[in-house]
Amino acid sequence: MANRYLEIFCREAEEHLASLQSGLLVLEKNPARTDLLHELLRNAHTLKGSARMVGLADISAITHTMEEQLKGMECGERKVDAQAIDLLLRGADAVALITSALLRGEAPELDVERFVAEYDRGELGQHLTPEPREAQPDTPQETVRADVKTLDQLVNLVGELIINKKRLEAKLDRLKEVAYALPAEHAAPLTAFRGELEEDVLYLDYLIQELHGKAMGLRMLPLRTISDGLERLVRDLAQQLGREVQFQIVGQAIEMDRVLLEGLKPILIHLLTNALSHGIEAPEARAAAGKPHRGTILLSARHQGNSVLVEVRDDGRGMDPAGIKAAAVSRGVLDQREADGLSDEEALYLTFRPGFSTAEIVTDVSGRGVGMDVVKKNIERVKGSVTLASQTGSFTQVTLQLPLTLSVLDALIVACGGETFAIPTTYLQEIVKVRASEIDTMGSGEVIKVRGATTPLYSLSGMLGLTERREAGDLPLSAVVLKHCDQRIACIVEAHLGYSEVVVKGLGRQFRNVRFLFGATILGDGNPALILNVPDLFESGRGVQRAPLSAEEAQAAQRRLKVLVVDDSITTRTMEQSILVSQGYAVVTAVSGEDALEKSAEEQFDLVISDVEMPGINGFELTRALRASEQYRETPVIIVSSLSRDEDKRQALQAGAQAYIVKGAFDQGMLLETVQMLIG
Repeated sequence: MANRYLEIFCREAEEHLASLQSGLLVLEKNPARTDLLHELLRNAHTLKGSARMVGLADISAITHTMEEQLKGMECGERKVDAQAIDLLLRGADAVALITSALLRGEAPELDVERFVAEYDRGELGQHLTPEPREAQPDTPQETVRADVKTLDQLVNLVGELIINKKRLEAKLDRLKEVAYALPAEHAAPLTAFRGELEEDVLYLDYLIQELHGKAMGLRMLPLRTISDGLERLVRDLAQQLGREVQFQIVGQAIEMDRVLLEGLKPILIHLLTNALSHGIEAPEARAAAGKPHRGTILLSARHQGNSVLVEVRDDGRGMDPAGIKAAAVSRGVLDQREADGLSDEEALYLTFRPGFSTAEIVTDVSGRGVGMDVVKKNIERVKGSVTLASQTGSFTQVTLQLPLTLSVLDALIVACGGETFAIPTTYLQEIVKVRASEIDTMGSGEVIKVRGATTPLYSLSGMLGLTERREAGDLPLSAVVLKHCDQRIACIVEAHLGYSEVVVKGLGRQFRNVRFLFGATILGDGNPALILNVPDLFESGRGVQRAPLSAEEAQAAQRRLKVLVVDDSITTRTMEQSILVSQGYAVVTAVSGEDALEKSAEEQFDLVISDVEMPGINGFELTRALRASEQYRETPVIIVSSLSRDEDKRQALQAGAQAYIVKGAFDQGMLLETVQMLIG
């Protein structure tokens, strides 16, 4: 969890704990103050929801028991007496103990499971305050804490060293040319100097490689960093769906860049959710099909060259190509003629198309409508690729190929349109020579044969909007064959300049949405090269025959989509706002239902995200009020709440919400994919 969100939560918790403590003391003297009781209940509920948002399960468990006790008091099922107040104060003390330890970067010395069990029995949690530890003799520390930003800066500086080493190597080549041009008597000392300098550069190269390895090692984390929580996810979801599942993880020690791991977690959550909700059958259905009652889901990781292969495989019902085609046609993803022309393997990749899933309401389990489309986009974001394999009634396997790190990539350097570009080798299938006589026409485009397969042919210069320099006659042309998911395209380039390890440099926020590029690098000659975002090339190729946007559509595409976030918890508001702003959405926040109605009347929002339990107007009432207005009759509403009962989800549906996300199951990928499904 980011320190920023932890600090925000702890500040918010401090305010709620102070309100709980002072309010409980007042309540003890005035047991009939039902208004105060409701305010205390809201404090406990908000603390529980905020704790779930940032993944603090211990605090969530404690505040849940406090909330249940306060509800009992409010309903008259529990007495408001000194013992009950003592119990609630003990709960607040436990939360304070945990938050204090978290801010110090220490593990709280509290057996939460035991504490909650005692609490539920009405005991006062005598084990809350730990006994003082004996002083330990001074021993040298073998580990130190380092700020993530500092590690990133270190890796960046090592990247600068790699770039300058390449420049030295280029200068050595120039020095060699100078020595050859001189008479022998003058060239000898220069040649000797060059040899000594070459040895120094070789040793520098060795040191830089060692330094780079150590620096990257500091940023590398094992897969178990994110996989530990996946077992609980599968267990809980299997129980919820009535499935019997054996979940296996292989390769938990495989290490990857932490940035990639952060991007991989929501992908794996979605794939495992898919495997359970759409793959593994119910026990009785498996028995009828002659399968073991218990299904199997395997998550495995292994190294392959400079990549990591991550596979999610289940032995469920598999993917039905005919059913996928029919669903795609019925939902307008493609027409019947296009569907008939697809092979069974190609049909599997229709699940990557936006809008493939339909449901009455979006929930945290399934039906979010963008499923595999979001997986594909997240994979593209970390410069990886995804492939699907399935057999109806037998298995489904999703394979992710990811680079070890995004700071340094292996790339093919090509010349195109008078510029130099780097193509990550993750997407490179091969380099071919093509003669004009080998180019055929299919429809309105050109194609060539690559290993017997018909492959679309494009000019890379034309795709990038650069000046095209195709030679006349039948001279062979250089082309790079690129692969992405189930697709292959060939792109003509002026020349390929060899392979190189390139240091990735960001282009800055102002270039974040520039098409076809995701970074830049400095070559050995000191000149820059832009790193191509290959998935954009495939999108461009598919869009060659697209109709131009109307004036209204073009204007709408240029406008930033606006989202209204409504929650009385500052932790929740800040997290959701940060997540959405980072993806280019314009976000306005409201602290209550009344505040939201005022702001929605002043300006038009494309989407509303709301909590349920807030002071005054709650989330259901807010949704109904928005639906009653002409301005917001069709505007999507997402409910994000810690309430997880089916009854709450039904109320959201009846009020007019399109999506319901439980804070306990909340993660960044889930929120974003839901938002993208509803408004793009």
